[in-house]
Amino acid sequence: MKRVKKVLAVSTVLVAAMGLCACEDGAPAELGYAETESSDSISAEAASKEQSSVAVEDTDAEENSDTDVSAEADSKADSSVDSDENEELFKAFIDDEIPAIRISEDGTEDTFMYSDLPHDPEDWDNVTVSDERIDLDNDGENELILTGANGGMYLDARDGKVYVLAEGDGTAFRLDHAEYEGSTYVVHSDTTHGGRQTYTLDKYNGKGEIEDSFQLAAMYWDNEYDLYDHDSEFIFRDKNITMEEYEALAKEILDVPTKLEWAEKVAENDINYPDTRKEPVKNDGTEAFTMLIDEFAGEYTYVKDQNGLGGTLSIRLNELGYDINDNNSNGYRFLANDSNVEYIQGNRMMIAYPGMVYSDGDATFNYYVIVKHNGYLSVFEADSKYENLQFLYTAWVKY
Repeated sequence: MKRVKKVLAVSTVLVAAMGLCACEDGAPAELGYAETESSDSISAEAASKEQSSVAVEDTDAEENSDTDVSAEADSKADSSVDSDENEELFKAFIDDEIPAIRISEDGTEDTFMYSDLPHDPEDWDNVTVSDERIDLDNDGENELILTGANGGMYLDARDGKVYVLAEGDGTAFRLDHAEYEGSTYVVHSDTTHGGRQTYTLDKYNGKGEIEDSFQLAAMYWDNEYDLYDHDSEFIFRDKNITMEEYEALAKEILDVPTKLEWAEKVAENDINYPDTRKEPVKNDGTEAFTMLIDEFAGEYTYVKDQNGLGGTLSIRLNELGYDINDNNSNGYRFLANDSNVEYIQGNRMMIAYPGMVYSDGDATFNYYVIVKHNGYLSVFEADSKYENLQFLYTAWVKY
């Protein structure tokens, strides 16, 4: 009641203020005086009606608020009970008191105990209980995650039992999960085999049913270097998409690095873990050394370097020897030849290029390291000892 009285007091003040404003707005005196009695009577009646209306509305609001709070509390209580029951079921499974149920595609069921799973810490497929709890079937309740081979297993508690929601099955069906468009999707991926990168995403409901399922994939079966490029086939929800669209979706949904980001990671390994198993071979101008350069030969394209410039790297044999040219959208970085190659060590070519030549014949050199990979080259700038490498770009046989 205190709240209602406060509102009514404010209403009365507002009505009085409105009357005061009407007088001060310059209304004719005779009109104001002539309607004084009638206006006061109407104002009093309006105030009385407003007081009654406010009191009813406030009482209804309080009742509705109490009802909403009660409903919310009941909902939270139910959720808490469900959560407690689920945790008890998970604990009973882990304690080997109840089995988990696996339902196959044809609807048949089989059961297994927690102790039936591999638990030897020395084994690659050792199964343990993860501390991570996530709502994997979008029902507001967290599932139990078992870590293990190929992503492990997700278990769901429902109807007083423990069910296998999803599990990994070999390297072609590795288990994971991702958030997409406000829901959790169970993901099965195949990214370790040649010619493809596939991700199958399933959205489950609280009944263990799949409500939405789609595939995001890159297919490049005939690629010589086992790398996708612009001519590869890219699929999303049974429709063909571009390479840029595929990379954007894979990044958004699965946090998969783009081709360029992946190449930068490879370049970091080139810097941190140089291949020193082979002895350096100095350029002695012989045919044998030329044959080593031949391993790097080709026409390569880079999308952008560290300055945002795109260009080409060409290592071509002509009648005088090899030309090694880096041309970009701003001109060129170097126009070298095989005489600028100081030595080759394994998959690394070291180049000293005269960036500035003075009139007296002296020169200021820039030093580059080109690292060969299958289908692409990583290019770095270095100091005179070919150390302290700075990544410039990745150049592809085909991007």
